[in-house]
Parts: sequence; structure tokens; C-alpha cells
Amino acid sequence: MSSDEGMAALKVETEHRAEAVLLRAAGEVDSYTAPVLRESLAAAFTAAATAGLPVVLDLSEVAFFASSGLSVLIEYHQLGGDQDISLRLVSPSGSVLRALRATTLNEVLDLYYSLPEAISGRRG
Repeated sequence: MSSDEGMAALKVETEHRAEAVLLRAAGEVDSYTAPVLRESLAAAFTAAATAGLPVVLDLSEVAFFASSGLSVLIEYHQLGGDQDISLRLVSPSGSVLRALRATTLNEVLDLYYSLPEAISGRRG
């Protein structure tokens, strides 16, 4: 799922699995493309609420992650808490991990280093 705005810079694909609603993001998340991420998360949270599943957001193919993307993650982390929907982030590295560490969000958000771990909700 993506919109025309920022389509070349960010692509988000959605997959509905038995264990989770999976979003795979690739490209850059900045003020122009954050709405694409927000729309994708909104649809994923709707599907997850209906099915009683967590949302897994794979950021391993994201090359750039600006503060506008952090705002979207905080928004949906809080929404998840309100709606009892787990938001799990996969493979934060590079600019994603740097942004999360710089803001100490790595201590707040649910981070995993592999897709199987995030889907199962178990680390290691």
C-alpha cells in the first residue's frame, strides 16, 4: 500500500499472516513520505484489531529515517497501547537505529532484529 506522494522514496507493502499483520517498508522516511507510513499503519492497525493480531513493521530496508517518521512510530506505539495491539519493529539499523537511540525511543519501542522474532514476539 502506498500513495502517489513520495512513492519513489518510500514503498510499504502489507501482508496479512496468520500470526501478524506485516508491513515491509523500503526507501526513505521523511516529512514527504511519513504520510505513506502513517496510512499503511492505520490500515494495518484496523486489520490487526479485527483479527486480534500484532502489527510487525519491518524497517530493515529503510535507508533514511527522519524525525517525522519517529512521530509516526510514537503515535502508533501509543495507539497500540490504547487498543491492546502490539507494534513490533524489525531490524532497526543504520539511520533508523541512530534516530531511535538519539531520542532513546529504542528503550520504549518494541524492537526485534529478525522477522521471525518479531512475528513470534520472542527475542533470541
